[in-house]
Amino acid sequence: MRSRLAITAAAVTAMIVLAFCIPLGRLIADVAANRALDAARLESRSLAGSISALPGQTAAVAQLVQQANAGSPRPITVYLPDGTVLGSPVPSGPEVELARQGRSFTAAAPRGDRDVLVGIVGPDPGTATVVRVRVAAALMNSGVQRAWAIMAAVGALVVVVAIGLADRLAMSVVQPMGELFSVTRRLQRGEMGARVSPAGPPEVAEVGLAVNGLADRIGDLLAAEREKAADLSHQLRTPLSVLRLDAEGLASSEDRQRIARDVDRLEQVVTQVIQQSRDSSRHQGTGARRGTCDLGQVVRRRMAFWSILASGQGRQATVDVPDDAQPVGVSEGELQVCLDALLNNVLAHTPGGASFSVEVVPGPGGSWMLVVQDSGPGLPGGVLPERGASGGTGTGLGLDIVRRTAEASGGRLSAGRSPAGGARFEATFGPPLDRS
Repeated sequence: MRSRLAITAAAVTAMIVLAFCIPLGRLIADVAANRALDAARLESRSLAGSISALPGQTAAVAQLVQQANAGSPRPITVYLPDGTVLGSPVPSGPEVELARQGRSFTAAAPRGDRDVLVGIVGPDPGTATVVRVRVAAALMNSGVQRAWAIMAAVGALVVVVAIGLADRLAMSVVQPMGELFSVTRRLQRGEMGARVSPAGPPEVAEVGLAVNGLADRIGDLLAAEREKAADLSHQLRTPLSVLRLDAEGLASSEDRQRIARDVDRLEQVVTQVIQQSRDSSRHQGTGARRGTCDLGQVVRRRMAFWSILASGQGRQATVDVPDDAQPVGVSEGELQVCLDALLNNVLAHTPGGASFSVEVVPGPGGSWMLVVQDSGPGLPGGVLPERGASGGTGTGLGLDIVRRTAEASGGRLSAGRSPAGGARFEATFGPPLDRS
């Protein structure tokens, strides 16, 4: 936009300068030519007056013509009645015969020169003397080139000044627009505290105020939703407490411990939801904060739990995790939720006895990939379902949680078909952020 305004200003100013300078340049050339011709006319008439005062004195006229040529840049020729030519040797022509009739005029000469002819008529009309003053083209154009150069310089200066003014005007618009664009990008990344400092033309400032108002409104809505989520999660504590009491009343100590562990796990998830909702409301506008953990350790720890459930359903679970560390830019709690969502889909949507595997493989750019695949019927069409859509009895939000977590770390979630014909999910998690 800035360059376009500068180009437009340069083009418009250049056209105006040309429209003014071209006629002015022509006028200057005409004035210079007329000035030179006027000087020649004055000189020829002055000399004609002096010659008319010396009738029949050829020697005196010749001396007078010689002195006139010595002090003038314009060659002077005098044609006497007897045909004698004094001064610059220019042959007589039809214009001289016309001037013998007592006429004064200007005639064209070779190489663009001009001749000023004055006829001096004495007592005898047949014995007229003619004075010819030749004006060279260089004299008629004297000073024209310099004037044109000055006009060109002034015109160029005017164009440059116009470009500078247009650039300053463009900056007054472009800079606020650039800040507005930057703030909207920050809001798009989740930095809800980003605000515009209204500046620039009134229209741009109004847009900045509207963006600030929109960001405030979105922040209020998000805070309200988070508070609702925290309140709803807090309401789950009562049934969890009842469930814990019921578990303690079981006769089997093994069942009592197993259900107590499950309740503890569920209570941890509820507590985490409450904390995340409240923290998001308190730290709203500071941008997303990514944690970090070892993907392999989380997989091993959670598979110790899921393997028990799998064996209870007659499923074969395979785990393949490298021995070295696999750091990813996701917190341990978020990663556990992702893995649980993927494995819960396997156990909930595949027939009993269907095997599954969990692998951790390196991804591009220092990322790590969590691969979960099964031997069930697979996904309809082999593609990820839309958010909130599910082919079974679930809510369809589990895979969306995995997708958003992976994308927040700089990775992605993809789905396909496993070699056994079932579903295959590849969740790529980006490397931890550089804290240095």
